[in-house]
Amino acid sequence: MNEKLNTIILMIVMGTLSMTMTAVIFVFLAGLFDSKVNNDEIFKILGPAFQTIVGAFVGVLGGRAMKQNES
Repeated sequence: MNEKLNTIILMIVMGTLSMTMTAVIFVFLAGLFDSKVNNDEIFKILGPAFQTIVGAFVGVLGGRAMKQNES
């Protein structure tokens, strides 16, 4: 039962992170092709958010891999 719950939680977390990353990429693209937006500024604003999301992906997957090695 505990393993099934962990899998469900992992799927929810990964789905949420995937949707967030997709939204950030669309904002990047919208900013790149909009003439009113300074491209340097959009990268300064959204760059840290993108790095945080990627870090969360790596953290979740790394934690999952370490847990499997312990079992």
